[in-house]
Amino acid sequence: MSIKPLPGNAPMLHMHGRGLPFGTPLDATIHPAWLAYFSSLQQYTQPLGGNGPTTMRPINGLYIGQDFFDTTLGYKVTVKTLGPPVVWVNGAGTPV
Repeated sequence: MSIKPLPGNAPMLHMHGRGLPFGTPLDATIHPAWLAYFSSLQQYTQPLGGNGPTTMRPINGLYIGQDFFDTTLGYKVTVKTLGPPVVWVNGAGTPV
């Protein structure tokens, strides 16, 4: 997984309409190259951490040392081994 390079010469927005007379709404769309960049950025950063109940702990794209705030337990858990099964531990190293 990697982040796509910044779209060098692509404008971020493409404006539709003239905006005249004053107050006429303009429509804008994000250039596809920028959409691809933002999508890759989101996919890259999403597994860096998260939070939710125990049942919603991530199972894909994990790495050893990845943190997750378990709202069911009320504290952060960390991936110790990728398994199978994936082993999550608390701050003391106890599997949870």
